[in-house]
Amino acid sequence: MSSSDERPSATEPYGWEAFAERPVPGDGDFESPARELRAVLRRYRADLGAERGRARDAASDALVVAVEQGVLVAQFAAALERRADALREAGLGLVHKELRVLKDQMLEALRGGGVTVQDPVGLPLAEVADRVEVIGWRHAPEYPAPVVAETHEVVVLHRGTVVRPGQVTMGAPPPNEPPDEEQR
Repeated sequence: MSSSDERPSATEPYGWEAFAERPVPGDGDFESPARELRAVLRRYRADLGAERGRARDAASDALVVAVEQGVLVAQFAAALERRADALREAGLGLVHKELRVLKDQMLEALRGGGVTVQDPVGLPLAEVADRVEVIGWRHAPEYPAPVVAETHEVVVLHRGTVVRPGQVTMGAPPPNEPPDEEQR
């Protein structure tokens, strides 16, 4: 073949000169399908991570509220028991019973979410030292060894882990009296 204008015969193979150069459509930036898919998956993964983060934050916020509710329900229960006799004397025994049932339902709802409350009154210091904050001491002969004398705020746990330590006043024997031999 002498010229590029001539068509090759059926027996002549095509050469590079048979192809005409033409401009590439678009801007010329082509990405492989694998690269495009990888970019889409990264965006989906980032969106999923952000959504998981929002869900984690929402669960954390809900746990904070549940912990506070646990403390308040325990305070409500203590107040209800302190006023039980007064309510009965005033002819409000059924009201007391209804409020007690409601308190139990509230505690059960918290337990369903993994939140439990513990009142450490009467427990020895060694047993609760890692779960309470001691805010005072009461020395009296009625306490043979250091024990929780009064609970100001209950211990709140989430699935067995302390999420809010209790606040207590400890009872102990007077400083000049040694503790009982059995309690050592």
